[in-house]
Amino acid sequence: MSRWVEAVRRRPLLRVPVKAGGVVLLAVMVCFPHLPRLARHLVRVSNLQAMIEPHAPDLAQWDGPLRERLEKTARVAAAKDTGPPFEAAADWGELLQRLPPRQVQAEVERFVYERVSYAWDWELWWNADYLPTVAEIFARAAAGDGVLREDCDGRAVMAASLMRRLGYESSLVTDLRHVWVVTPQGEWMGPGRAKTLISTPEGNRLALRTAWTNVPASLAYGLAVFPLWRELVILGGAFLLVRHPRTPPRIQVLAALILLAGLLFMRCGGADPRGAAGFSAWWPVWVGLLHWAAGFGTLAVCSHRARREAAAGAGRTAAGEA
Repeated sequence: MSRWVEAVRRRPLLRVPVKAGGVVLLAVMVCFPHLPRLARHLVRVSNLQAMIEPHAPDLAQWDGPLRERLEKTARVAAAKDTGPPFEAAADWGELLQRLPPRQVQAEVERFVYERVSYAWDWELWWNADYLPTVAEIFARAAAGDGVLREDCDGRAVMAASLMRRLGYESSLVTDLRHVWVVTPQGEWMGPGRAKTLISTPEGNRLALRTAWTNVPASLAYGLAVFPLWRELVILGGAFLLVRHPRTPPRIQVLAALILLAGLLFMRCGGADPRGAAGFSAWWPVWVGLLHWAAGFGTLAVCSHRARREAAAGAGRTAAGEA
């Protein structure tokens, strides 16, 4: 280990990727401390279509309440017509024939919103992002206070699964910060910005044209809602990895303030998840990135100078002792 550390110290070109790798590793550990869940999440995101589970056993307990809700909706609709009086449907097929697909979709959406409370993934799963199965959502509630909780992706999985269970086509889409459901009748569960990742029977389809605009927006929104203390841990760790101990204190303080300002700019830029598209709407994100570039650039240059001065001082000391 000591030889490796010494080799890194003597080779600047090796030092840069090593420190960059350290920052990436720190970010992963802070954002995704539960690594097995991160691995499962990456596999599931790679095939969103497989996350729609119409035959999940836990959904059977919702058949009764959902049917009662749809029958009530059909009864109200029948009362407005002048046709024959309403009679209870003999089966699901007969009931669904009495309601237009858009109405069924709207009722399923409200049903999911009422049954699944909103909660961030880091509160439920400790990781910054996690795409759960239907079974995991129910199991999490059973192990706690019995209340189903999830964020947009879990709610979308539940809604799409219910629609498939009723016999309707549905798919999952995301703009990299929000997940919603698309059916032939339209987009629902809070449609986000331009779709970037779309689930299809053949697998995910990536829309590259929208990715470049959605990535900065997603980064800003993620920073805005993610716990600030975790972000400060990552930023502080990156600061300590880049700076040299002999860098002048005033430079270190200045760089730290620039980096902190960059973080605050980015958090402010992502505060509104429904912000308009384009540079004008996301300028705080770009200003924040420029602050980070300036802060780390200043720290890197001054640290390199301090390192050279320390090496030169050590050489003069060695020469004097000789």
